[in-house]
Amino acid sequence: MIVRLLLFVFILCISAPVNGQSSISGQISSDDRTSLAFANVLLHNAPDSTFIKGSITDMDGRYIFEEVANGSFYISASMVGFESKASEVFQIDNGQSFEVPTITLVEGLALDEVVVKSTKPLFVQKIDRMVINVESSILSSGSSALEILERSPGVIVNRQNNEISLIGKSGVVILINGRNSNMPQSSIIQLLEGMGSDNIETIELITTPPANFDAEGNAGFVNVVLKENPEIGLNGSYSISGGYGNGSTTSDNISFNYRFSKFNLFGTYSFLRNGQGQIITFRRSSLNEQNELESLNTISTRDPVRRNHNLRLGFDYEISSKTIVGALLNGYDNQWTMDAINSSKALPSATSAELINTELNQWRHFSGNVNLKHNFNKDKVLTIDLDYLYYNNENPTDYTNRIFDSQGLLEGEEFIKSDKSTPINFVVAKTDFSNTLSEKLAIEIGAKATFSDFDNTVSASNLIDDVFEEDPTLTNTSNLNENIFAAYTSLDFQLSDKTSLKTGLRYEHTDTEVTTQTEGTVVDRNFGTFFPTAFISHKINDSLNYNFAYSKRIRRPTINNLAPFVIFIDPTSFITGNPSLRPSISNSIKFDLNYKRNLITLQYGIIKEGISGFQPRFDGDTDRLLFESTNIDKITVFSLTLGLPLRFSSWWEIQNNLVYINTKVENRIDDLNLLFKQNTFRAFSSQTFRILKNLTSELSVNYYGPNLFASTKTEGTYALNAGLQIDFGDTGGRLRFNVNDIWDSLEFTGNTIIPEQNINTSNTFNMSNRTFLLTYSRTFGNKKLKASRDRTTGADDERRRVN
Repeated sequence: MIVRLLLFVFILCISAPVNGQSSISGQISSDDRTSLAFANVLLHNAPDSTFIKGSITDMDGRYIFEEVANGSFYISASMVGFESKASEVFQIDNGQSFEVPTITLVEGLALDEVVVKSTKPLFVQKIDRMVINVESSILSSGSSALEILERSPGVIVNRQNNEISLIGKSGVVILINGRNSNMPQSSIIQLLEGMGSDNIETIELITTPPANFDAEGNAGFVNVVLKENPEIGLNGSYSISGGYGNGSTTSDNISFNYRFSKFNLFGTYSFLRNGQGQIITFRRSSLNEQNELESLNTISTRDPVRRNHNLRLGFDYEISSKTIVGALLNGYDNQWTMDAINSSKALPSATSAELINTELNQWRHFSGNVNLKHNFNKDKVLTIDLDYLYYNNENPTDYTNRIFDSQGLLEGEEFIKSDKSTPINFVVAKTDFSNTLSEKLAIEIGAKATFSDFDNTVSASNLIDDVFEEDPTLTNTSNLNENIFAAYTSLDFQLSDKTSLKTGLRYEHTDTEVTTQTEGTVVDRNFGTFFPTAFISHKINDSLNYNFAYSKRIRRPTINNLAPFVIFIDPTSFITGNPSLRPSISNSIKFDLNYKRNLITLQYGIIKEGISGFQPRFDGDTDRLLFESTNIDKITVFSLTLGLPLRFSSWWEIQNNLVYINTKVENRIDDLNLLFKQNTFRAFSSQTFRILKNLTSELSVNYYGPNLFASTKTEGTYALNAGLQIDFGDTGGRLRFNVNDIWDSLEFTGNTIIPEQNINTSNTFNMSNRTFLLTYSRTFGNKKLKASRDRTTGADDERRRVN
């Protein structure tokens, strides 16, 4: 006990010799000596009955546990219709291969309830995605979905340009329960910040999606899977979380499921409030007409408060044994209010300015879905989905700008109002049909139609002689109408007992028109593209297998990329939209090699016309620096990912993930060829200590190496996190305490230096603070029921377009 406590306090990412690893194998049979396939087999630590590993028997009733540390163990086996049974305790020494005597299960009419507590691995690699089991991490409790993503392998959240990248590539599609949110990227980040982890079951990182996914998104998909309660009767869970860092944060969640007969009603509500302060520094320098260096340094002290209400309500009704209909309603109100003081100083003139702004940024969303699933037989399934999605963004901001001379005396004062109003509509129809033709061949076909439109009105006004007059250069109205039609087919081949092949082909036709009040039609595109995919999986033996994947993707400009808007950084620097953005196309190949629990992934991709946000453009005539999304001619990305889990004993294990990314950016602007290169390294290590049967601790470290976002290079940063969990049993709930960013070290600095364009900027975002969080969670209701239907909807890939 003392040794465990000392190790928890003093050990972080150490190197230690590992004892020779052993294996445990055996067989499960029935009382008539028939081998039992698909029986559940659990390996337990004998001294305290702690669960260590789980397995399922093969067709011969056999199982095997590899990489087992030294110690005393026993096996428990169970199967529906049979009484559970445990083996005798046995001892394992260095390098030993132990064969457990055959465990015989006896049929039973009524089985006593068996409760086995187990912990899923934090990371699970599948053929086309990595699955993060959120509940397996103590540090996830009380955190937001965005904070969990920031700690995930290969994921980088760039708060500077409100962008999420996956394995070095931007253009990630965010799905919620497989449904596309279609929100602007900045709003998705706000939504994820407002989504509590206690409502999240898993997060899936999908870098090479199959053909039944939309072709949208160069980098792939991040799917946030919310918890569902699968039991009959009334059951659910709730959690309460509170914390403090540079300001207070609270999070409350409740979910319920009521199932009876052929009807199932389910719902979730969550509320999050985050009032933590932020500090942003912005530095820019340029040469004036006299070839003299001028600089402007700005420090923004921000006092924001985010309030997020999120509601999900749905039902399923089983019309017959073959047909289920359902409906789903989603909605949220995400409100960001902020008071900020932006202090700027110009050199060499020594003049200064103070820009005070009060901002409201509110996103409201409602969506409705009706769906039908019909099983013609066990091999043929038809699904139909109809969706309507509505978003509305209101973003009024007031600015007070005071100018001071070199002596600090007030020279002048101006008042500016800006406003942005953006209602967005989507209508989506989708159908899929799957047919298992034989044991070795399955086919899936589908079609989808998406109709979307938005109106965006942005304005800026200056107070002149007590009257606000519009600034015509910053005022405009734009409209988008877009229709996307898609069809796909996918084939699954079981080439042999060890080799499987999945191929797919998707066709999408896009018709897009963007008009503005000042320029008329600025975008009129009508084009179609084929998107092939291929996956190969081969099992060499029980310990070794590999996967190969290829996919072609498209990334369309998001609505927020296209819609003009104005966000002032200082009096002469602001962020805006770019209605002339073009879609980008990417081609990617990926290779996975899995040896036992270890993983190696190689990925290579080329992106043409890549879309990159927050790119600077200097206007020498007006001395204004604009940040907007732009197209990049070519982006090449190579990545290597290593997953290296270690188990030193039954109570101490480590999950390590290492990512190396090589990025090359090639772009041509105004007859100028630009080339940027960057080698990036990222490391994640999480250690779990099972101190007592009901007491567990976790320690993790994240390192983010220097990275490249088009022409902007970010500096390295890191964070250390720790957590403690007390489990009070099935009826007592669970208490978690964690500290995020213990050293208060996590901040992001981005530098853009292009001398040929007179651009030299540096931005530092300190939006994360050392935060102490306490979370209590508990389940209620019936604990023993069958699972409800796992569904997605037709709008899964549309929700991101608001990104």
